[in-house]
Amino acid sequence: MTLTALLPTLRASIPAPFDPSAWPAGSAPTLDDVTVRAVSVGRYADICGTPCVCTGPAVIPASGGVASPVLSTTVIVATVTDARPDTVRLDACAAGLDVIWREARLLGRVSHAYDEPFAVLDAHGEEPCGTVVLPGDVRVGDRIAVPCPGCHTVGEVR
Repeated sequence: MTLTALLPTLRASIPAPFDPSAWPAGSAPTLDDVTVRAVSVGRYADICGTPCVCTGPAVIPASGGVASPVLSTTVIVATVTDARPDTVRLDACAAGLDVIWREARLLGRVSHAYDEPFAVLDAHGEEPCGTVVLPGDVRVGDRIAVPCPGCHTVGEVR
């Protein structure tokens, strides 16, 4: 349990916990976004639309953030197309990808709602492809960013 989980109002002043080894090298959280090598993934999604992907070098395990010369990590940005009390549907197809759902981040707004678990349905599936913990007030139109090991194309998530 983290401070931002216990007191969600703290999200207005400190970013939620962030595992830098799960994201591309050079990634950093902000209050309502994630930057990959100083590029805002939220702004990137504004320009490209969703779903979109942003790929960068993976972090070498136990290296303190050193970029791998051969491995990649992809950030998938998707829009919530349906939000129910225990389920969210995204406009991306994540089934079959090794998405790190525990690292999902809400983009574009700071929520003061308590975190809740949601089953994730992708754009074409009826069976959950994962479970994600997001603020309980997640709604249609919200954007979610999640890291995924490997180099993936936008065609894989559409």
